[in-house]
Amino acid sequence: MENFHLEILSPERPFYKGDCVSLVVPVSDGMMGVMAHHEPLTAAILDGELTFTLPDGTKKVCVVTRGMLDITMNDARVLCDSALAPDEVDEALERQARTDALIAEQEKEGLRDYRRTQLAFARAVNTLKNRQSKTMQD
Repeated sequence: MENFHLEILSPERPFYKGDCVSLVVPVSDGMMGVMAHHEPLTAAILDGELTFTLPDGTKKVCVVTRGMLDITMNDARVLCDSALAPDEVDEALERQARTDALIAEQEKEGLRDYRRTQLAFARAVNTLKNRQSKTMQD
């Protein structure tokens, strides 16, 4: 298989710069594979697992968060918010982040419910006022 140049970059650091023979990235409609001589392309990357194969056959995996993939002239560049090797992931920290996100989402739902209740109350009061006005006019 032929090689192409790959760069995986995040604001914290360059995760990988070098040659590879294949790349698989998470995109909106599933996983997208890239090999040497891929047509030029720009695509949005979603949170997920990115894998690439080195010229010696070694497969590398990293966890990426949203970003972009840019392919030009046998060169692929992944620009993402973060890229971590599996051994760099702090499981306890990620579990806490997940819990915090769920709580924040529930609070958001609580606020939505509160606002919906306020709107329903305002509609009911308005309807009653209109009904009373019509009754007084009759």
